[in-house]
Amino acid sequence: MLRRLIKTCTVRTLGPFRPLSSVQKIENKISTVENSSEIIDPRLVSNSDNLNENPPESSVLQPCKEDISYVAPYLRPSFNFAAYVNKSHTLQQLLKLGVRLYKWEKNQEVPPYILQLDFDKDIKSYIIFLTDLGLQTEDLGKLIEKNPFIFKEDLENLQVRINYLKYKKFTDEMILRIVQDNPMWLSFSTQDIDKKLGFFQKSFSLTGNEVRSLTARKPRLITYDIEHIKLNMFVIKEEMGFTPEEMKQIVLQTPKLFMNNQHRILKTFDYIHKEMNIPLETIVKMPQVLTCREFRIKQRHQFLQKLGKLQFDTKKPNYISLITLVSGSDAHFATEVAGSSIHAFNAFLKTM
Repeated sequence: MLRRLIKTCTVRTLGPFRPLSSVQKIENKISTVENSSEIIDPRLVSNSDNLNENPPESSVLQPCKEDISYVAPYLRPSFNFAAYVNKSHTLQQLLKLGVRLYKWEKNQEVPPYILQLDFDKDIKSYIIFLTDLGLQTEDLGKLIEKNPFIFKEDLENLQVRINYLKYKKFTDEMILRIVQDNPMWLSFSTQDIDKKLGFFQKSFSLTGNEVRSLTARKPRLITYDIEHIKLNMFVIKEEMGFTPEEMKQIVLQTPKLFMNNQHRILKTFDYIHKEMNIPLETIVKMPQVLTCREFRIKQRHQFLQKLGKLQFDTKKPNYISLITLVSGSDAHFATEVAGSSIHAFNAFLKTM
């Protein structure tokens, strides 16, 4: 294209471009390259023109010459109430109630919320409400510490939730225990609590009195994750072999068991039932042994076995109950149950 353009141009036409007199030379060079098989020597090409040449890769083992002082590991945002306590009347009053403010510092949502509250306007009425239920100062501190967002709940709704329990024939003592042991209870709506109580009554065939007794004994179980409880029910019934009636007996005696990890429960059960040969009929009478860790039972069982003092038959002398086996400190077990010494027990543990 360039050669054709040059040939058609006259001297007159190229007049304005006289300063570029090297055009003819360029045309000759182009013609020479096109008519020859000459290969351009890559050594004549400058580094800036060589697009295929990659810069040498640096090794992680080579010393770093760049300034990386600004690089630091990611730290989650943190908060410290200490800078606000002297100036905040609200924080001072919460401290008097026994609230451990540092427990809130890990939750990014709590500090900003608490700091914008006025104790007299936003908190005092809740303190009066909870005090009327029978909570003491130390109970108030624990409840607020565990459930700081209770101040977001409408006071009328809180009263409705208490009235619901009274309507369901929970006594004042039961209600007080529920609120004490489960600070999150009042944050659940009446509809949610009603569904949860209905689930336990139906799943375990409980009477009204049994539902109230279970709720007062372990209120956290009622608001616990339902799917977790269902999984433990399956493990206890299908994998361990307990009947529905026995499972009812277990939940009334040891409700905590249904909140534990299913693998840990099953591991403990397998050792008691299969290694120690304890029948289901005996386990169901003292299901709290299933909340004990398997290795603790194994240690004590094998120590008694070494001493020749294994006796779990109630009809024979020197009977040792499962509760006695798992209860108390190692020192108490070694001296009072095994009739040995803590030094002998510790020496035995080193051989396991």
